[in-house]
Amino acid sequence: MKPLRHEKVVLFDHDGTVVDSETIALKSAWRLTNEVAREFAGAQHYELEDFVKSFAGKPYRQILASIYGDSFTTLNERDINRLVAQEEKRAIEQLSVYARATEGTPEVLSSLRDDGFEYALVSNSSLQRVGACLSAAALTDYFSSEQVFSAHDSLPVPRPKPLPDIYLYAVKCLDAEVSGCVAVEDSISGVKAAVAAGIGQIIGYVGGTHISEDERTSRVDALVSAGAQQVIERMHDLIGTLSATPV
Repeated sequence: MKPLRHEKVVLFDHDGTVVDSETIALKSAWRLTNEVAREFAGAQHYELEDFVKSFAGKPYRQILASIYGDSFTTLNERDINRLVAQEEKRAIEQLSVYARATEGTPEVLSSLRDDGFEYALVSNSSLQRVGACLSAAALTDYFSSEQVFSAHDSLPVPRPKPLPDIYLYAVKCLDAEVSGCVAVEDSISGVKAAVAAGIGQIIGYVGGTHISEDERTSRVDALVSAGAQQVIERMHDLIGTLSATPV
């Protein structure tokens, strides 16, 4: 007997939420950025820890704009495109080996599936990057191609979070009501995107390893300020949170 289908649709962010990929990808991006700074003068310098804190959830194009934001030296579009492609290649190489599911995520996805919840991934990352992560993290069985939405590849023009486009597109493709969807996000930009899209319930997540113990309290406050109604530290807590709200 099939489980009853729930009205709520759970939309998971990918990096740092379903897959513990942020530290791996950001460490790779940080190394590249230090190389870029030797080639193009004027970059703001970040130690690795500050780089991770500052740029989690942001595409590399935005990172480049930030580190050169106060400089008279500007990268031309050709340089930016080359560096963005290089960052993507390096990140995928690392993620395809080292990416792992965040703690408790496989069990939660199994529970949602068994209980009749519809769910999907809504990510800034490219489909190739997401695919590499899901494979390395042994999560491919949980997400069909129809359950993965990329702000980089799924839209006619890339429109990353905090813009709401990828959320609105996913909701439309899933034939869901935006007010009946639940977003699970670890980043401020992701929460802002969900708010702008009108997602009915927004849950912050601070269980990824890119969020240190010392930073966790401030991250909770920042996610709530951005629009998250609740914040969980363990992915297992999502089940109780969903069960406590009407379906």
